[in-house]
Amino acid sequence: MLPLRLGVVAGLSAISLWGLFSLLDSLKEPGLLRTEKAAVVKGCDSLDSEQAREQCPSFFCQKALIDAKIMPLTGHFELTLDESYEDNERLIEGRVTDGQQTIDVACELKGTKVTDASVIE
Repeated sequence: MLPLRLGVVAGLSAISLWGLFSLLDSLKEPGLLRTEKAAVVKGCDSLDSEQAREQCPSFFCQKALIDAKIMPLTGHFELTLDESYEDNERLIEGRVTDGQQTIDVACELKGTKVTDASVIE
């Protein structure tokens, strides 16, 4: 009976550890995590990977729009323009929809910092 219990406990422990390491590994992938009160950009500490260079500026823009109360936490962001300029500057434009209305927005970035987030009139 003891070897059976030991086997069950070892199996459950292995499954738990596998799940934990899978979760920790997924935190490295770029993304925007939203809760009821805030938004956090994950996986964009360094822009070393191609995936991070492509996706992170859009996530930084979305977070700035949420922080400025331009975009609701439940809003959907659709990228319409992503242009890079000299001196590590970037222009991101997009369309935000929240089910009721659609607004066009823009963000200016310098490196990984959003210098301006606004509604396009």
